[in-house]
Amino acid sequence: MATTIQRRRGRRAIAATAIAPLLALAGAGMAQADSAPLTWTFDKCAVSSTTWEGTATGLGATVPLRTELTGGWESAHILHVTFDWEVGDLYLARLEGTLNQQTGAVVMNGTVAEGDHAGSRVHEEGQLYDADRGCFAGTITVLPAT
Repeated sequence: MATTIQRRRGRRAIAATAIAPLLALAGAGMAQADSAPLTWTFDKCAVSSTTWEGTATGLGATVPLRTELTGGWESAHILHVTFDWEVGDLYLARLEGTLNQQTGAVVMNGTVAEGDHAGSRVHEEGQLYDADRGCFAGTITVLPAT
């Protein structure tokens, strides 16, 4: 994950300039709700056997989303998975959880490793909606670090 994080630092500096006005608009409301969870919706589809790409929408903006499967194992009809989540140039998070192969439901938890909200807990819930293309939709909730 360190290599992934280091690769993206240069892109973050450039993208921060573009995203700053959006965050400034949201800033007034966020100042009063610093402890409130931030919820993003997402939609992503497989682009390879270990990578999904799509979008995440939150804080009044839609940003690119990329997730990479970094580990996993199977028990019965459950896949236990570890993913690195890159939400635009805002943050990177490592999440671990399960994919129910019968229902298509996914639940993962983890921590923001770098970027906005570093150290915050993350909870993801998703649902497979297109098995042929490997597409999932759901929510990502970031619980601000205390």
